[in-house]
Amino acid sequence: MASETSVETNGCTFQWKIVNASHCWLNFGEHFESPAFIADAVKGTKWCLRVYMMGHSHEHKVEFYLHRVKDCTGPDFVEVNYVLAFLGKDGSILKEINVSSNKGFRKDFNRKFVEDEARKRIFGIQREDLLVGDTLTVQCTLWQNEQKPVRMQHLYARTTFKLNRRSFIWRIDKFSTLKSEQKNKFKDDSIEFDLVLPQIQDIERKLFIKFKSFNGDIKYFSLKTSIVDSKGEMENCKTYQYFEEDLKNGILCELFSAKEVMERRNQYLPNDVFSLSCECVYSSGKVLFEYCGCGMIFPKFSNEVVASRKEQTIIKEESQNTSNLVKDLKSMYEDAICSNAVLHTSTGTFPVHKGILSARSPVFRSMFSSDMKENNSGYVDIDDFEDDTIHRMLLYMYTDSLEDLRFENAPNLYRIADKYQILSLRNECSSFLKDSLCRSNACNVLVFADLHNDDDLKTAAQGYIMVQRKEFFGSEEWRQFMRTHTDIAADIMCRKICEQ
Repeated sequence: MASETSVETNGCTFQWKIVNASHCWLNFGEHFESPAFIADAVKGTKWCLRVYMMGHSHEHKVEFYLHRVKDCTGPDFVEVNYVLAFLGKDGSILKEINVSSNKGFRKDFNRKFVEDEARKRIFGIQREDLLVGDTLTVQCTLWQNEQKPVRMQHLYARTTFKLNRRSFIWRIDKFSTLKSEQKNKFKDDSIEFDLVLPQIQDIERKLFIKFKSFNGDIKYFSLKTSIVDSKGEMENCKTYQYFEEDLKNGILCELFSAKEVMERRNQYLPNDVFSLSCECVYSSGKVLFEYCGCGMIFPKFSNEVVASRKEQTIIKEESQNTSNLVKDLKSMYEDAICSNAVLHTSTGTFPVHKGILSARSPVFRSMFSSDMKENNSGYVDIDDFEDDTIHRMLLYMYTDSLEDLRFENAPNLYRIADKYQILSLRNECSSFLKDSLCRSNACNVLVFADLHNDDDLKTAAQGYIMVQRKEFFGSEEWRQFMRTHTDIAADIMCRKICEQ
């Protein structure tokens, strides 16, 4: 990844987002790398970041390394200054590690960023700040002068641990008559579950889930269980994580005591039915790289008027109150607290709240406020969108925020927002597509905008193509586009003629 700007730089900042970081399947001694990047200001040398999520020199530590790539241009030996930082959701630096000066690097050589508390910081004391949407953002800055640079080449990359998510409610009838060693089976696409009460006489007999994978490609598996009580609320939540070797041998996972369930039977066993909510996350080891762009960063100067102390206090309190409200609403969605409707797909279910969906979407409001089957049954069937798209839509409806939106997700999220008339979400997706315009996607975005009658997005895509017309109009891609989308291409050619 190299900068496309002609402005001379005297430093390089590489920002890397690691998506689904808490679900990394790598064991001790195993690492993964960022996409490689070229630092123009460091003699055009090529670099990447390496991370050992379970440790390299020490087990159970997160360790980062700066690595000079083997197939690298530039001199055989180069001295650089470098620093690594962990960033918060607003891009601010929360922790800076290893400001190192004039360190030598040969090709295929790396140096460690020393931070003994990285795992504790990322997955513990600063988790909410550092793992926003389960995405860890790190930033590495390289330069060669004595002082830090002020004009930097800014590069972005993203690594996504690709996950499969499944959630279901496992209902077991006549729980009070459950016999020892009796197995209650549930089978998912890749995992088989058995709920087992061992054949022992101990009054504190424990309930176990026994499960094994019949998909040999699974490298990582996590399971979150909760008892669904008589009010539909989640109780006794527990989370378990397992890796490839565990899954090969089969796993016996302790849940809770049968006595505890029976003692609270009015709460946990309505009509003698035991309901266990299970949320599974598993990965086959696939990693998706996505390059987000490059640009320039200059020092920021502010001439903003500072509010009075009283005004600052009010703003801070309002911001905190809003943050708490969003957090609580997100919890209502994720934990299905007092849900009274379900969105149903061919592969999953999403417990929701009629009131919130009605407030955000006139389409849902019509469903839930009239004598329609969705209102009477509490079920809404959605068979034209994938689970991930529905999850992103619901997360936005509850929190008014988009977590980790990527270009490949945005068109489908736009479509579902259009279908259910969630105008603010559709506008967010449209703005995202405008900001993501590049040579490889501009024609597709233009066709998409034309299909959905989005004039602003269409104008933006046309404008981008016009600015880059020297590269577009002579390409085979453009000739193919003119053959398949004659009217749209003709509009752009008319604009070209009018501007001449």
